[in-house]
Amino acid sequence: MKIFITGATGFIGKNFLKLALKNDYFVYATTRKQNKKKFKKEKKLKWLTGDFDNNWKNELSKSDILVHIAAEGVSNNFSKNIYEVNVFKSLNLLKHAVKAGCRKWLIISTSSEYGEELYSKKNFSLSTNRTPENDYGLSKAIFTDQSKLLAKRFNCKLRKMILFPTYGYGENSRRLFPSILRAIKNNKDYKLNNPFEKRDFSNIDFVCKNLIDALNFKKNKFKDYQAWHISQNNPKTVKDFAEIIWKKKKCSRKIDFQKKI
Repeated sequence: MKIFITGATGFIGKNFLKLALKNDYFVYATTRKQNKKKFKKEKKLKWLTGDFDNNWKNELSKSDILVHIAAEGVSNNFSKNIYEVNVFKSLNLLKHAVKAGCRKWLIISTSSEYGEELYSKKNFSLSTNRTPENDYGLSKAIFTDQSKLLAKRFNCKLRKMILFPTYGYGENSRRLFPSILRAIKNNKDYKLNNPFEKRDFSNIDFVCKNLIDALNFKKNKFKDYQAWHISQNNPKTVKDFAEIIWKKKKCSRKIDFQKKI
């Protein structure tokens, strides 16, 4: 089977790419910069250098499934680019896929669509109302709603994968998990911001295994749209998450945090 992956050099994308190749998929992978070093021996991988919404007609026409991972990341400030990438360019990609005859789509979305209130709900489900609280969550919600309409209109199959905070080795160095590891390595105390915020942290290996499983469109048959939550279903505070890592690494330093008022 051949799959077309966007965002293949990002944290989730590169881990998913490795697992897809391991599972014997042939992969077309988009990248803004040529990145052959880690995968130069892979015969079932073809890099496509350029924006993911370029008209990759030839490659899309040969692909059984489009896996759209590329996105503009989280920002607390308004960013026009977030909507340009996460909505308009992403919709262009789907339209190119339709014209090329690639009509099975695996789209990666985020729990940010739901906003912070989801962690206060005891019976959280796919029917929970979405109340995004930043441009990232809103842009992803708009795109997935529009992609549902496209899938129905053009008789495509869309499986939406809603990821919760994902961590692991190879993550951006500014994020929580690598920041904690860096403090441990340097034998320094670590100061936590927002220690009592709850998150449903999911390991990257767990996430990618589920994404591979989702490539089987014959599983859990559906007409044109289906959504999955990819979560380890174990919400914990940022403080608790940090302390678990701290203990596993047997670090003698301390974690500083502001006590809850």
